[in-house]
Amino acid sequence: MDGSKINRIRGMRGKAVAVMIAVCMAVMLPAAGCSKKAASSNGVKTVEKDYTKGQIMVIAATERNRYQNIYTSELWSVKADDSGVTFEDKLIDQIEQFLIELATTNMMADEQGVELTGQEKDSLKTLSKEYYRSLSDQDKDYIDVSESEIYDLYCEYYRADKLVGELTRNENLEVSDAEAKVIQVQQIELDTRERAEDILSQVRQENADFFSIATRSSKDAQILYTMEWNDHLDSRQEAAFALEQDEISGIVEQDGKYYIFKCTNAYDEEATAARKSMLAQDKKTRAFLAIYEPFVREHAVKLKDDLREVVDFSGGQGCVTDSFFQLYHSYFTK
Repeated sequence: MDGSKINRIRGMRGKAVAVMIAVCMAVMLPAAGCSKKAASSNGVKTVEKDYTKGQIMVIAATERNRYQNIYTSELWSVKADDSGVTFEDKLIDQIEQFLIELATTNMMADEQGVELTGQEKDSLKTLSKEYYRSLSDQDKDYIDVSESEIYDLYCEYYRADKLVGELTRNENLEVSDAEAKVIQVQQIELDTRERAEDILSQVRQENADFFSIATRSSKDAQILYTMEWNDHLDSRQEAAFALEQDEISGIVEQDGKYYIFKCTNAYDEEATAARKSMLAQDKKTRAFLAIYEPFVREHAVKLKDDLREVVDFSGGQGCVTDSFFQLYHSYFTK
């Protein structure tokens, strides 16, 4: 595999990858055929969860194929760190942790009495049929899952989603446009105030091309910057956010450097909307975790199967399906 790709993969933080998987995968335990053995130790209730091989493979194949679409199948043999752990090992660990956390969330749903309505079940049956029909023969050979198993996964996925919504219903999850604001600026970085004053006089001349002057004058090769509003803006950011559309700043000093900005987009509507949605989701997650974390201190989940004995990323060369979660979100956000 190309060295730059390997370095880029290694640069991914484990937590970020785990969060991404949790967001993409959000839930699934079999509603039927699930073996439960409850035990108690030191006040902690332990439950064993039994997933079918097909259900585990739906998740494993979805995530495997999604990564392979970006990095090719060579990814799995690459060492993720100096200890010799491969990316396959890491992804399986993250899937296992996700399933444990998901099982715990479903235990919460049991205690909260969160159930699916007849209409919700009918919708999930339709979704399950659509996903199953999308599988090729090669997909089915590798995953070996039935339509009923897929339906169980989608039911649990939806049920966990519903639980989070109900437990955070009364929380203030609103995010203002000001909180989420994203702007675009051009920046010139200089070493001395004298040089900065000279460049400022140039960019303020009538019909001056700020970008061209920046390209030949700035000490930083990057000229275009996207900035996001936050509660702890530094001097550079404060100066940039104070600008109106197409306005040029004065000289901003920070950490021994001198900066001049031009605002090229005082309100990036698309980026602001996306960030607003992300910040709202962050608030929802924090609100849910405030309820979830005390619960997990008293409840533990143990998976019946060792995922490494079930999952093998080296097989299924003709399996390309990666739409299990994408299809769900598309279906329920129409």
